[in-house]
Amino acid sequence: MDAGLNTDNAPEDYTAVVEWTRGDQDFLDHRYSRAHMLRFDGGAVVRASSSPHVVRVPMSDAAGVDPEEAFVASLSSCHMLFFLDFASRAKFMVDLYRDAAVGVMGKMQMGR
Repeated sequence: MDAGLNTDNAPEDYTAVVEWTRGDQDFLDHRYSRAHMLRFDGGAVVRASSSPHVVRVPMSDAAGVDPEEAFVASLSSCHMLFFLDFASRAKFMVDLYRDAAVGVMGKMQMGR
Protein backbone atom coordinates (compact mmCIF):
# COMPACT_ATOMS: atom_id res chain seq x y z
CA MET A 1 0.00 0.00 0.00
CA ASP A 2 1.29 3.48 -0.89
CA ALA A 3 1.56 5.87 2.05
CA GLY A 4 -0.71 8.87 1.74
CA LEU A 5 -2.38 7.84 -1.51
CA ASN A 6 -6.13 7.52 -1.84
CA THR A 7 -6.59 4.08 -3.36
CA ASP A 8 -10.38 3.80 -3.35
CA ASN A 9 -12.33 4.69 -6.45
CA ALA A 10 -14.74 7.08 -4.76
CA PRO A 11 -15.02 10.47 -6.48
CA GLU A 12 -13.53 13.44 -4.67
CA ASP A 13 -15.04 16.91 -4.40
CA TYR A 14 -12.76 19.91 -4.90
CA THR A 15 -14.18 23.24 -3.87
CA ALA A 16 -13.29 26.89 -3.99
CA VAL A 17 -15.31 29.93 -3.00
CA VAL A 18 -14.97 32.91 -5.34
CA GLU A 19 -16.07 36.12 -3.65
CA TRP A 20 -16.49 39.59 -5.17
CA THR A 21 -18.23 42.56 -3.59
CA ARG A 22 -19.36 45.73 -5.33
CA GLY A 23 -18.78 48.10 -2.45
CA ASP A 24 -19.63 51.68 -3.44
CA GLN A 25 -18.87 51.22 -7.15
CA ASP A 26 -21.59 52.12 -9.66
CA PHE A 27 -21.26 48.75 -11.51
CA LEU A 28 -23.83 49.62 -14.17
CA ASP A 29 -21.33 51.87 -15.97
CA HIS A 30 -19.08 48.78 -16.45
CA ARG A 31 -16.25 50.51 -14.54
CA TYR A 32 -16.03 48.24 -11.55
CA SER A 33 -13.11 46.46 -9.94
CA ARG A 34 -12.55 42.87 -11.01
CA ALA A 35 -10.56 42.19 -7.82
CA HIS A 36 -11.92 39.29 -5.80
CA MET A 37 -10.86 36.56 -3.36
CA LEU A 38 -10.44 32.83 -3.86
CA ARG A 39 -11.02 30.79 -0.69
CA PHE A 40 -10.04 27.13 -0.48
CA ASP A 41 -11.21 24.43 1.92
CA GLY A 42 -7.80 24.16 3.61
CA GLY A 43 -7.97 27.81 4.65
CA ALA A 44 -5.85 29.37 1.90
CA VAL A 45 -7.10 32.73 0.67
CA VAL A 46 -5.76 34.10 -2.61
CA ARG A 47 -6.12 37.64 -3.94
CA ALA A 48 -7.40 37.40 -7.51
CA SER A 49 -8.46 39.60 -10.41
CA SER A 50 -8.92 39.70 -14.13
CA SER A 51 -5.68 39.98 -16.07
CA PRO A 52 -4.52 43.56 -16.64
CA HIS A 53 -3.86 42.38 -20.22
CA VAL A 54 -7.60 41.86 -20.61
CA VAL A 55 -9.10 44.53 -18.35
CA ARG A 56 -6.90 47.55 -17.72
CA VAL A 57 -5.80 48.80 -14.30
CA PRO A 58 -7.44 50.22 -12.16
CA MET A 59 -10.37 47.91 -12.98
CA SER A 60 -7.95 44.96 -12.62
CA ASP A 61 -5.66 44.39 -9.66
CA ALA A 62 -2.23 43.60 -11.13
CA ALA A 63 -1.13 42.06 -7.79
CA GLY A 64 -3.97 39.51 -7.89
CA VAL A 65 -3.72 36.10 -9.53
CA ASP A 66 -5.69 36.07 -12.75
CA PRO A 67 -7.50 32.97 -14.11
CA GLU A 68 -4.89 32.45 -16.83
CA GLU A 69 -2.05 32.46 -14.28
CA ALA A 70 -4.00 30.13 -11.99
CA PHE A 71 -4.53 27.71 -14.88
CA VAL A 72 -0.81 27.66 -15.75
CA ALA A 73 0.11 27.23 -12.08
CA SER A 74 -2.36 24.36 -11.63
CA LEU A 75 -0.93 22.49 -14.61
CA SER A 76 2.63 23.07 -13.38
CA SER A 77 1.71 21.95 -9.87
CA CYS A 78 0.09 18.77 -11.19
CA HIS A 79 3.17 18.01 -13.29
CA MET A 80 5.45 18.57 -10.30
CA LEU A 81 3.40 16.26 -8.07
CA PHE A 82 3.52 13.53 -10.72
CA PHE A 83 7.28 13.98 -11.13
CA LEU A 84 7.96 13.85 -7.37
CA ASP A 85 5.87 10.70 -6.99
CA PHE A 86 7.60 9.08 -9.97
CA ALA A 87 11.07 10.04 -8.66
CA SER A 88 10.29 8.79 -5.15
CA ARG A 89 9.08 5.43 -6.47
CA ALA A 90 12.25 5.11 -8.55
CA LYS A 91 14.34 5.93 -5.45
CA PHE A 92 15.72 9.15 -6.98
CA MET A 93 16.60 11.79 -4.37
CA VAL A 94 15.11 15.19 -5.20
CA ASP A 95 16.20 18.23 -3.20
CA LEU A 96 14.51 20.97 -5.20
CA TYR A 97 11.96 21.29 -7.95
CA ARG A 98 11.32 24.56 -9.70
CA ASP A 99 9.28 25.15 -12.83
CA ALA A 100 9.05 28.60 -14.38
CA ALA A 101 5.86 27.70 -16.24
CA VAL A 102 4.64 29.86 -19.11
CA GLY A 103 1.27 29.82 -20.83
CA VAL A 104 0.58 31.59 -24.11
CA MET A 105 -2.90 32.74 -25.05
CA GLY A 106 -3.29 33.79 -28.64
CA LYS A 107 -6.18 35.15 -30.63
CA MET A 108 -8.53 33.13 -32.78
CA GLN A 109 -9.33 33.99 -36.37
CA MET A 110 -12.07 36.39 -35.30
CA GLY A 111 -9.54 38.46 -33.31
CA ARG A 112 -10.71 37.32 -29.92
